Amino acid sequence: MFTNLAALREQLAAEKFVPHSFNDRDPRNLNHLSLEQQKKRAKELLKDWLANHNGASDLPKLSDAQQAIAQQHGFRKWVDFKAHIEQARIARHALQSGRPESLDADQRTLHIRCGTDIQNGLAIAGFSGDFLCFVDLYVHGPVMRTKTMEEFLSMRAKALGVLGVAFDDALTRLQAEYGALEKAKEYDRVMLWFEHDSHDQLILAKLLDYFNEPKHRPQQLNLISVTHFPGVKRFNGIGQLPAEALRVLWQQFKPVTEAQLILGQQAWQAITASAPESLMKLVNTGTPVLPTMAIALQRHLFELPSIENGLGLTEQLTLQILKDKGAMNAARLFGWYTNHYEPLPFLGDTGYWALIARLADIEYPALIINKQGDQPKQWQVSLTALAQQLLNNETDWLVLNPLQRWVGGISINSRNGPVWRIDRENNKISSLKSI
Repeated sequence: MFTNLAALREQLAAEKFVPHSFNDRDPRNLNHLSLEQQKKRAKELLKDWLANHNGASDLPKLSDAQQAIAQQHGFRKWVDFKAHIEQARIARHALQSGRPESLDADQRTLHIRCGTDIQNGLAIAGFSGDFLCFVDLYVHGPVMRTKTMEEFLSMRAKALGVLGVAFDDALTRLQAEYGALEKAKEYDRVMLWFEHDSHDQLILAKLLDYFNEPKHRPQQLNLISVTHFPGVKRFNGIGQLPAEALRVLWQQFKPVTEAQLILGQQAWQAITASAPESLMKLVNTGTPVLPTMAIALQRHLFELPSIENGLGLTEQLTLQILKDKGAMNAARLFGWYTNHYEPLPFLGDTGYWALIARLADIEYPALIINKQGDQPKQWQVSLTALAQQLLNNETDWLVLNPLQRWVGGISINSRNGPVWRIDRENNKISSLKSI
């Protein structure tokens, strides 16, 4: 299950691998920042401020404008913003040399990521350690507590069937990934590469819970939990970034603290609980030792049925897109959902298409799907009359369509109840004994 990045780097160089890139107008594209350009912006901002100043004695200064520009890019201070721009320049030049210095060669290093999206990028960026893809997709339930690990992996392998993965294949992969995790303690240093969405944060909670046991820990355990990257308007995840950005992010890793390990344990217990009260309680703390956790767990809870119409948030947003934009194919629908409507993107295209199929393949459908072509992305998707009633909160999805689905360890079973509901506007949960 481990990939050696140094060997992968040589293979990619031999194959003249060209990484995927976005077009210039794509909001996910990285625009390189120039220090001179940002200094010019600060001067222009100061000029605008002075032109609109009301004559008070405390005139704004250039340093105030620079501070504002830095904060727009997610930095507390102008000096930190300058340092980032310089680090990005150095990283870019290192890659342009063709043989960038390995940043992780000083110690035996394992990089863990919840997907393979940065695997090639790390190799291109010059990293030479080992890579472990640990990607049990907890955003697709159930994620219940079980008596044994064998039961848990069997449950998870069945859950991945919604993505079209055969049970035996899924079980074999999960057994290998969980087994490989046990070897992490043999490394001098383990680096956890994560971002802010619920796909990543649920897996991070599991890993922090695992490493909370001292016997599982390596000598050093380090983490980044990225929320943005300067120069990217629409940051969906680390995987969209070019190799040079991974060298910059390397400078942002920090040691995992005992408080973060305890939080991971608490979060994992809440995620796998059969009721959402502990999750909501944790969300309400803001999880200050790792703020990305609370935000992601709140988005996770928003997949509970709404008190207004019984839809989870992804279902609600899907119907709203089609109302706003009209019928379209599933590929465009996923693009609108991910890049414009979803506040915290966490679903891949396959998982999303499985979700919209659930809205159509049911007794009282909200969607009509014309499954033309060989692939889901070619499906033509449109609304039914019922969809408009749901958007108007005039009817309830779960009353019309008794079904079972999962949000982590929480079973949404409208036949047997109780059914947990969420008031997303007021961030409150409630339970109905029956529907």
